[in-house]
Amino acid sequence: MDMQGSAGRTGLGVKEARWYGMTARRGTVLAGSFSIMVTHLYLIFERKHLALVNCTEPALASRGIQDVFSRFIICWSLAIMVLLALVTLAVSTFLLYSVYAQVYRGLLLYIFWITCFEAVNLAVQILTDSFSSGAIRAMRWFCFLSRTVTHCFWLSFVVTYARLSYKSQQQGDILSYRRRGSTATRKSQW
Repeated sequence: MDMQGSAGRTGLGVKEARWYGMTARRGTVLAGSFSIMVTHLYLIFERKHLALVNCTEPALASRGIQDVFSRFIICWSLAIMVLLALVTLAVSTFLLYSVYAQVYRGLLLYIFWITCFEAVNLAVQILTDSFSSGAIRAMRWFCFLSRTVTHCFWLSFVVTYARLSYKSQQQGDILSYRRRGSTATRKSQW
């Protein structure tokens, strides 16, 4: 990773570090934008596939699925997927607001949620895998793996920015707060 410092200063009052030509703040904004975009694509692709899952007793018994937890995830996989997607859209939007307002708790929420999102998606992927044909199964695994790897890449920016934001808030960084003075105040200073 290219870690060149720039001559400028961030709103957090620390020297900017750059990875792949981006600051931690810009990478975090792109992480939120990526999550919103990929969640829309996820809804489009998975909705069509998971709506076709046969959740009848004979179909589940013929596949050897006896566990209640597995049956619940398989039968409710479409509802689980839609709920995950809606929460991910809300958390990603809150991430963008948190970057703007420099609220590190929103950044931590995003890190926690994306980790849970990918873990639940892995469970749904494994349990509904037997209901897919070969080509669809390969496409679903490719989409899952590429989305997970890309989320990990963007999470590195979010973690870095959360750390910088937390340090800035703990120090009471007043330098990042730039208040415009009125014209009367400016005249009195001269």
